[in-house]
Parts: sequence; C-alpha cells; structure tokens
Amino acid sequence: MIKSTLLLTLIFCVAGKSNYAQVDAINMDTLLIGSWHGTSICQIKNSPCHDETVVYHISKNSGVDTFYVNASKIVNGVEEEMGILPFVYNKKTKELISTAYGIWTFNLEGAKLEGTLLNHGDLYRKIMLYKHY
Repeated sequence: MIKSTLLLTLIFCVAGKSNYAQVDAINMDTLLIGSWHGTSICQIKNSPCHDETVVYHISKNSGVDTFYVNASKIVNGVEEEMGILPFVYNKKTKELISTAYGIWTFNLEGAKLEGTLLNHGDLYRKIMLYKHY
C-alpha cells in the first residue's frame, strides 16, 4: 500500500512538472512571438555600420525550439527586409541567441529585448527593442 502510494505520488509529481514545462514554453512563445520595434546602434565608428530604426518580427513553428527573427530597418518610413535569422531561447540565462552572421544575444525583460551583436569578437551593435501590441 505504501509503495503504491509513493509510486502514484511520484507519477503525479513528474506529470505536474511536465505540465509546468509546457506552460512555461507556451508563455515564452507568447512573450517572444510578435513584432518588436526599436533601435540598432553601431558601436564601431568609421565602419560600414549605420545606426538604424528597426522592426523585428519573431515567429516560431509549432513543435520546434527555434525562433525566427525577420529583421527589417525603417528607411523613409518603410520597412526594408534585411533577412531572417534563427534563434534559440536559453531558459536558464533568459537569452535569445543566434550564431548566424556573428553572435546575436538578446535578454528578455517583459516587453523589452535588449541585445548585442558581436562580429569577429568585437561589439558591433547594441539593440533595444520593445514589443509592439
């Protein structure tokens, strides 16, 4: 009797943790997916880099751990697409990370994504984005 009670308790605990993990993943998806507006500021002066007003559209295919950032810059009031980058969210560090075309790292704080782009080990850009509802 005691063994079966312990077994059932263990099963419910494991099932409960699994459900919490699913809820956390759904919440993270809800937080990240959508349009983010902000600035991308160059850190290396006298380079081909230019300060930009940007819009990042973040999406995710269901069942996949990869988020996709479709990045655009605003030129004369119009979005000009720059490309799509794959990102992975690290739950422990609360960072969104991509190693495509440098090392992109974003920290999520509610409706704010604060990030950097490292290019060949140098801080190339600082990016500040806010969720657009």
